[in-house]
Amino acid sequence: MFCAQFFQTLYICLARGARAVFQFYPENPQQIEMITNAAMKSGFTGGLIVDYPNSSKKKKYFLCLFAGVIAGQAASMPSALDEGDQTSAQFTDERERGKRNGKHRKAVKDRDWVLKKKETYRKRGQTVPEDSKFTGRKRGPRF
Repeated sequence: MFCAQFFQTLYICLARGARAVFQFYPENPQQIEMITNAAMKSGFTGGLIVDYPNSSKKKKYFLCLFAGVIAGQAASMPSALDEGDQTSAQFTDERERGKRNGKHRKAVKDRDWVLKKKETYRKRGQTVPEDSKFTGRKRGPRF
Protein backbone atom coordinates (compact mmCIF):
# COMPACT_ATOMS: atom_id res chain seq x y z
CA MET A 1 0.00 0.00 0.00
CA PHE A 2 2.78 2.44 0.92
CA CYS A 3 4.59 1.60 -2.31
CA ALA A 4 1.54 2.38 -4.47
CA GLN A 5 0.89 5.67 -2.65
CA PHE A 6 4.53 6.70 -3.10
CA PHE A 7 4.48 6.12 -6.87
CA GLN A 8 1.09 7.82 -7.30
CA THR A 9 2.35 10.93 -5.49
CA LEU A 10 5.59 10.88 -7.47
CA TYR A 11 3.70 10.62 -10.76
CA ILE A 12 1.59 13.64 -9.84
CA CYS A 13 4.69 15.67 -8.90
CA LEU A 14 6.70 14.96 -12.04
CA ALA A 15 6.23 16.93 -15.24
CA ARG A 16 5.25 15.20 -18.44
CA GLY A 17 8.32 13.61 -20.00
CA ALA A 18 10.30 13.67 -16.74
CA ARG A 19 12.40 10.74 -15.62
CA ALA A 20 13.13 9.23 -12.24
CA VAL A 21 15.75 6.59 -11.44
CA PHE A 22 15.88 4.66 -8.18
CA GLN A 23 18.61 2.31 -7.03
CA PHE A 24 17.49 -0.38 -4.63
CA TYR A 25 18.60 -3.74 -3.28
CA PRO A 26 15.70 -6.19 -2.97
CA GLU A 27 15.88 -9.18 -0.69
CA ASN A 28 13.87 -11.45 -2.99
CA PRO A 29 12.22 -11.44 -6.45
CA GLN A 30 8.79 -10.77 -4.91
CA GLN A 31 9.97 -7.32 -3.82
CA ILE A 32 11.10 -6.52 -7.35
CA GLU A 33 7.74 -7.57 -8.72
CA MET A 34 5.81 -5.58 -6.10
CA ILE A 35 7.77 -2.36 -6.73
CA THR A 36 7.61 -2.53 -10.52
CA ASN A 37 3.88 -3.37 -10.51
CA ALA A 38 3.12 -0.44 -8.19
CA ALA A 39 5.06 1.93 -10.46
CA MET A 40 3.38 0.71 -13.64
CA LYS A 41 -0.13 0.90 -12.10
CA SER A 42 0.57 4.53 -11.19
CA GLY A 43 1.06 5.43 -14.85
CA PHE A 44 4.82 5.22 -15.27
CA THR A 45 6.53 3.54 -18.19
CA GLY A 46 10.07 2.17 -18.09
CA GLY A 47 11.52 -0.84 -16.41
CA LEU A 48 14.23 -2.47 -14.38
CA ILE A 49 17.93 -2.44 -15.24
CA VAL A 50 20.44 -4.73 -13.53
CA ASP A 51 24.11 -3.77 -13.56
CA TYR A 52 26.54 -6.68 -13.31
CA PRO A 53 23.82 -9.36 -13.23
CA ASN A 54 26.29 -12.25 -12.83
CA SER A 55 28.09 -10.76 -9.84
CA SER A 56 26.97 -11.20 -6.25
CA LYS A 57 28.79 -8.16 -4.83
CA LYS A 58 28.53 -5.64 -7.71
CA LYS A 59 24.90 -6.34 -8.67
CA LYS A 60 22.79 -3.18 -8.63
CA TYR A 61 19.11 -2.77 -9.43
CA PHE A 62 17.87 0.44 -11.04
CA LEU A 63 14.21 1.25 -11.57
CA CYS A 64 14.00 3.69 -14.51
CA LEU A 65 10.65 5.43 -14.70
CA PHE A 66 9.24 7.80 -17.33
CA ALA A 67 6.30 10.06 -16.43
CA GLY A 68 4.28 10.28 -19.61
CA VAL A 69 5.70 10.66 -23.10
CA ILE A 70 6.16 13.91 -24.99
CA ALA A 71 4.84 13.71 -28.55
CA GLY A 72 7.59 12.90 -31.03
CA GLN A 73 10.07 11.66 -28.44
CA ALA A 74 10.63 8.03 -27.64
CA ALA A 75 11.65 7.08 -24.12
CA SER A 76 14.90 5.14 -24.36
CA MET A 77 16.15 2.97 -21.54
CA PRO A 78 19.79 3.27 -20.48
CA SER A 79 21.97 0.21 -20.95
CA ALA A 80 23.34 -1.88 -18.11
CA LEU A 81 26.97 -2.76 -17.48
CA ASP A 82 28.36 -6.27 -17.77
CA GLU A 83 31.44 -7.81 -16.21
CA GLY A 84 33.57 -7.07 -19.31
CA ASP A 85 32.67 -3.36 -19.55
CA GLN A 86 35.54 -1.03 -18.74
CA THR A 87 33.66 2.21 -18.25
CA SER A 88 35.25 3.34 -15.03
CA ALA A 89 36.70 6.66 -14.00
CA GLN A 90 40.41 7.24 -14.30
CA PHE A 91 41.89 8.83 -11.19
CA THR A 92 45.18 10.68 -11.02
CA ASP A 93 47.07 12.47 -8.29
CA GLU A 94 47.10 15.68 -10.31
CA ARG A 95 44.60 18.41 -9.70
CA GLU A 96 43.39 20.86 -12.29
CA ARG A 97 43.00 24.30 -10.79
CA GLY A 98 41.23 27.20 -12.36
CA LYS A 99 40.16 25.34 -15.47
CA ARG A 100 36.72 26.07 -16.85
CA ASN A 101 35.48 25.04 -20.26
CA GLY A 102 39.03 24.24 -21.36
CA LYS A 103 40.34 27.70 -20.47
CA HIS A 104 42.87 28.39 -17.75
CA ARG A 105 42.00 31.16 -15.33
CA LYS A 106 44.52 33.71 -14.14
CA ALA A 107 45.44 33.78 -10.45
CA VAL A 108 43.20 36.59 -9.21
CA LYS A 109 44.65 37.58 -5.86
CA ASP A 110 47.74 39.38 -7.11
CA ARG A 111 48.68 43.05 -6.66
CA ASP A 112 47.10 44.19 -9.93
CA TRP A 113 43.77 42.61 -9.00
CA VAL A 114 43.78 44.31 -5.57
CA LEU A 115 44.57 47.71 -7.08
CA LYS A 116 41.83 47.31 -9.68
CA LYS A 117 39.35 46.35 -6.97
CA LYS A 118 40.31 49.36 -4.85
CA GLU A 119 39.90 51.68 -7.83
CA THR A 120 36.41 50.26 -8.48
CA TYR A 121 35.43 50.95 -4.86
CA ARG A 122 36.83 54.49 -5.05
CA LYS A 123 34.71 55.18 -8.16
CA ARG A 124 31.65 54.04 -6.21
CA GLY A 125 32.46 56.49 -3.44
CA GLN A 126 33.42 53.93 -0.82
CA THR A 127 36.33 54.41 1.57
CA VAL A 128 39.36 52.30 0.77
CA PRO A 129 42.74 52.05 2.55
CA GLU A 130 45.63 53.84 0.85
CA ASP A 131 47.93 51.88 -1.45
CA SER A 132 51.30 50.92 0.01
CA LYS A 133 54.21 48.69 -0.81
CA PHE A 134 52.43 45.91 1.13
CA THR A 135 49.25 45.98 -0.99
CA GLY A 136 48.43 42.48 -2.22
CA ARG A 137 51.41 40.79 -0.55
CA LYS A 138 51.36 37.14 0.31
CA ARG A 139 51.23 36.57 4.05
CA GLY A 140 53.01 33.78 5.84
CA PRO A 141 51.21 30.98 7.64
CA ARG A 142 49.86 31.71 11.09
CA PHE A 143 50.06 29.35 14.01
